[in-house]
This record gives sequence, C-alpha cells and structure tokens, in this order.
Amino acid sequence: MDNKQFLSLITRYLNEPFLEEFVEYYMAEGVDHIFVLYDVDSTIPINDNVKNNTNVSIIDSHNFKKKQQLDVNKVYSKIRKKFKWNILVDCDEFITSTDTHRTLRQELSVTYKNANCVKIPWVMMSSGGIEKDPDSILQNLTTRWNHDLKHPHPENWGKGRCRYSQIEVKCISKCDSFVSLGLHNPENPCLPVICIESIHNKPTNIGAFRSNFREKNIANATLLCYHYRIFSKESAQRKLLNNKLDGYKPNNLCKLLQSDHSDKEDMFMRNKSIAKFGHK
Repeated sequence: MDNKQFLSLITRYLNEPFLEEFVEYYMAEGVDHIFVLYDVDSTIPINDNVKNNTNVSIIDSHNFKKKQQLDVNKVYSKIRKKFKWNILVDCDEFITSTDTHRTLRQELSVTYKNANCVKIPWVMMSSGGIEKDPDSILQNLTTRWNHDLKHPHPENWGKGRCRYSQIEVKCISKCDSFVSLGLHNPENPCLPVICIESIHNKPTNIGAFRSNFREKNIANATLLCYHYRIFSKESAQRKLLNNKLDGYKPNNLCKLLQSDHSDKEDMFMRNKSIAKFGHK
C-alpha cells in the first residue's frame, strides 16, 4: 500500500512580506505540505497565520548560495520518501496551469502522470514602478516583460541580463526519480527519467534554462511560472540590503530597477487570485 502524500513544496524565505499569500495560493493548488527555509537574517518575521498552519514547516537556513542548496537537500532527503511529487520555488514564484479550471495537482495527476520531471519557464513580472509594497502581489502587479523583445541591460549587469535567448525555469519532479535538487532543476536521477517541457508537453533535457521563450509560448503553455522578482522600489532596496548572493549590493539599486520592464499588461494571475480568494 502506497501511503505517500501527493505533493510537497520547498521554498526559501528572506524578507518575503507575501508568504501568507504564497501559502494560500499553493495550498489551493493542491500542495499537501510546504517547507519554508527561513533565512535567520530576515528582518521581516513570518506572521502567525503561517506559523500556526499545520501544513507548513519552518526551518532555519542561511543566505549563502552553497548553504542554501545544502539546506534544500537536507529537507528533501528527509521528505522524498514521503511524497510523490515535489516543487522547489522561491516565495516570489507562482506556478500555474493556464486552464483556470485545473490545479497543479490535477495537471500532475493527468497531463504529466507519466513524466518524472516537468520543466516550466519563468514569465517575468514587473512592479510597474510602484514605490511601496502592494497589499497583494498577485492582484496588484499586472505588468510584465514582453518576451518577444530584447532587454539588454545598459551596464550588462548579470542579474538584470537580457533573457531573449535563454530564460530560467523551475521544475516539478517525482521524488523517487531524483536523489537531490538544484535550485532550478532536479539532479542525480536514480533511474531513466522523462522530462517534459510545459509549453508543447514534449520530452526535453533536464536543465536550468529554456531557449528562445516567446509570447506565442506563453499563449500555448500548459504550465507557467510567474516570477515576481521586483514588486516595488521598496522591495528592491530591501533585496539589495539583505541578500548576500552574488550581484546584490546596496549600490546596485539603479541597476536592479533598470531591469524591471513593464512592457505589457497581463491580468491572468490577478483574475485567478480574485476568482479563488476574493479581492485583497
């Protein structure tokens, strides 16, 4: 008898004021349990609604690239035999089915039941130039990059690089198929695996990137990962002060804001959130 739970999620927390919205969203998508790697240097505490949620576990972690991946895999090694599927995303990344009548759980149960890994490209959302954190990132941020356009950074800054040729992905993977996780894709397959990309639902390589991601791909996708990297000028300042990863320095605010492109309106996640949860 298989008594595994269906879907776990591991996320990394550093000053994320919308963790409650994140938890609410993914629970509605069919996630059974969320494991939050809490950066001990965070200055924004996790609120009581999240702390008291019995389907959330909070684990102390540290804001260093190598340490983060070690911490992710410490959690993953403890849970991988207890769950069928796992999602690894940051708190500003929201994976969705483009069919508003289907949850992630339903897509994994039906569309991707024979896959070992699903590879899902970022859709780069924008703050729209607002100064302060909004009440809801899903409902208040409705502009994004146009992925048919090139976005060269004036200073060729790595964090704000153009993603016309290549964009990051996030993956959902079967726990019994991979021994460990990278921050964008699973690693060390323990059996022959099938990785499916979520645009045309065809086999692809396991890796951290997708090439030549365009607006027509967004229109035809089954799953997308909406990435809210910058959700206000205030959040950008906070990221540069507290994030110790390469490229995030306090004097890089102008560079970071120059990579926040509000090219076009995208109401999909706003409308989905309002339909599920009402106006926030």
